[in-house]
Amino acid sequence: MPYIDQAFYNDMYNGTPMDAETFNKLESRASDLIDMVTSYKLLVVDLSKEPTLVQTNVKKAVAAQIEYMYSEGGKLSVHGGSPSSVSIGGFSYTEGSSVKKVSEMALSYLRPTGLLYMGVGVRC
Repeated sequence: MPYIDQAFYNDMYNGTPMDAETFNKLESRASDLIDMVTSYKLLVVDLSKEPTLVQTNVKKAVAAQIEYMYSEGGKLSVHGGSPSSVSIGGFSYTEGSSVKKVSEMALSYLRPTGLLYMGVGVRC
């Protein structure tokens, strides 16, 4: 489910410029990733009825994820980069670090929303 449009990305978030086709592909994948890291909590709520902080931060998280994926090479970036360590017999090659799938900035936007909480709620 798309959470932002290109107008929000360009005007409110001030993201890296990209053409509409690229944006639409990345927005779809970025929204899917945000749904995954929030354990699909956004699919069962009406985002427009959530507090402004939650609405804004979810949109900024998607925008940050789009920009991150664009900077890492597009939508294939979510499948990970090249292996960080390879061994064949006695030969071993280790690359500096592996590519993260989810932007740290996106996670930072989501932290104050409570959507990353994985604990169990208790009712009295």
